[in-house]
Amino acid sequence: MLFSAIVVATIALHARAIGFGFSYLDDDALIVDQQQALTPPAGVWRAFARPYFPPASQSSSARDHAYYRPLVTASYSIDAALSGAHPGAYHATNVFITALAAALLFLLLRRLGYGDSVALFGGLLYAVHPALTETVAWIPGRPDGLLVLFALAAWLLLLRARDTGGWASRGGHLLAWLAALLSKEAALVLPLAYIGYLVLVDRRPLRTVLQPWLLAGWAAVLAVYLGARAAVLSADLGAGGVTAATGASIPSLVLGSLGKLALPVHLSVLATPQDSWLWPGVVAACALAAFALAPGVRRARVLFASACFVAFVLPGAPASGVLVLESRLALPAIAFVLVACEVAHRLGGPPHARLAAGAVLIVALGALTFATGANFRDRLSFAEAAVRGSPHAALAHRNLGVTYHLAGQTGPARDEYRAAIAANPREPIAHNNLAVMLMAEGRLPEAEAELRAEIAVNPDYIVAHDNLARVLRALGRADQAAAEDAIVARQRTATGR
Repeated sequence: MLFSAIVVATIALHARAIGFGFSYLDDDALIVDQQQALTPPAGVWRAFARPYFPPASQSSSARDHAYYRPLVTASYSIDAALSGAHPGAYHATNVFITALAAALLFLLLRRLGYGDSVALFGGLLYAVHPALTETVAWIPGRPDGLLVLFALAAWLLLLRARDTGGWASRGGHLLAWLAALLSKEAALVLPLAYIGYLVLVDRRPLRTVLQPWLLAGWAAVLAVYLGARAAVLSADLGAGGVTAATGASIPSLVLGSLGKLALPVHLSVLATPQDSWLWPGVVAACALAAFALAPGVRRARVLFASACFVAFVLPGAPASGVLVLESRLALPAIAFVLVACEVAHRLGGPPHARLAAGAVLIVALGALTFATGANFRDRLSFAEAAVRGSPHAALAHRNLGVTYHLAGQTGPARDEYRAAIAANPREPIAHNNLAVMLMAEGRLPEAEAELRAEIAVNPDYIVAHDNLARVLRALGRADQAAAEDAIVARQRTATGR
């Protein structure tokens, strides 16, 4: 009954997202431009033989091809069978994934020893939290949603295997972890959380936790995952992006993530380090430390949840120097909910007062989530919200410039392109798009300068070379134009376009 109530409540809160459009940030490269490749049933099977981002994509995220997420792509293929290039089915699937994940979290909390009221509070807290809106309302937030869904399923099945020793539960646990890995790379840290719970909270000796079947099963799953990934991409796990700067950014990443979950007062659809606030995380960390030291607190559980939070945040560290997307908070939110449930468990006072306080908090967060969801309504809403939340992000300004440009608002578009270049002179495509506007105005020498600046930072961008050829030809420099035409021809031959 409570399981169904959580599912219904989650769907009711997020249902309007089904009518939202595409944001045209990553979902264009993953879905809109990939309709032929996504066509089922072949699209489902092809998902396991291709990288997550198409190599030919001009998406800002496509430059990092160390993503192998075939289950996510396969789910897009299934959605494509239902609505093609219309966003409805893709949004509906995101809503359903979140509803099911919130309900599974409720079941997990009950298995961890919490009563129905506290477990219900935890499940609803995950469902209505405004910092997780991006996981639901932004279609490319799906990898994190699927990661949480399969991570929770794997945890529940492992606990069942612990209790019954059945091979069905053991096999289900291993398959669920494999599914999590095939949804997002952060699933690599999940075994640490599972072991940590059994040792720190369940008080089981490590030698009894690391049973032969579990170690052998995890090794087999990891071998399958790495083998499939290496066949499609390379043996590199993406660790090449880890540098000394990455390590230095970890404290701010952890505090920033904690702050957005504990005090969601400054959210952004395109969050960046320079525009994120750290003070909410500092306040939350101090409050957590004070709670852990209070008498009567189950410190082992608080320590376990805190360690899980850090472990779940760390996989996002290599990318945190550019973006700290809030969709990545979905997995750390499980650890946050565990802490919140410990606080709820520890609270004194009459039961009806605690119930009322929990209900007020859930309703307030739900209202904030409903308001935050409007940022994902359509392309323009998303682009404008990105600039509001991250005014120093070149990508946000470039994306808004493209949106204005396509709508025929040339003045605002030019301002946004220039803002993008001011924030980062190496921002891909911004110089080219500004040049296109200059070409339309007949300002060819200025357009040439912008195109050469584009090629200097984005030398493989065929469109810029093609535009430069047109400008040079119009300026009467036919030999130089022919050289650019030759570059375009070579690149098209190399890419098959």
